[in-house]
Amino acid sequence: MKFKKHESGYAVRLEKGEDVLVSLTRFANEVKLGSGSVIGIGVVCDVELGYFDPEANEYIKKNLDGEYELITFMGNFSVVDGERFVHAHVTVSDRDCRPYAGHLFSGVIGVTGEFTVTASDVVITRSPDPDTGLKFLDL
Repeated sequence: MKFKKHESGYAVRLEKGEDVLVSLTRFANEVKLGSGSVIGIGVVCDVELGYFDPEANEYIKKNLDGEYELITFMGNFSVVDGERFVHAHVTVSDRDCRPYAGHLFSGVIGVTGEFTVTASDVVITRSPDPDTGLKFLDL
């Protein structure tokens, strides 16, 4: 992972083999990020996506083996149980340009990952919603 600070946040590059969520969490810890937003593009492999089924009150997960173009990565940084947390949704596409989208549970950088982080010193936490158990932003 490499990053550079600029006037409105950071440019972050993840390298082949890095776990996306683990690396972005490590970045947030290194720069002591209070909260923020993140967007990105690149190539990812071994992706696990999820769709939250509100009727079943659980995620339906889908594993995608192999390499996929990371078309959009959108997420935010917050704090859960005292630890920095990355919540992200992605759209990826296969070699036939078929898209797959959802909540990102895991993924590994294939060729490269390029991210832009908008940073804030304000700490925003998350707490479990009593109806769903999902951890919502405390605003």
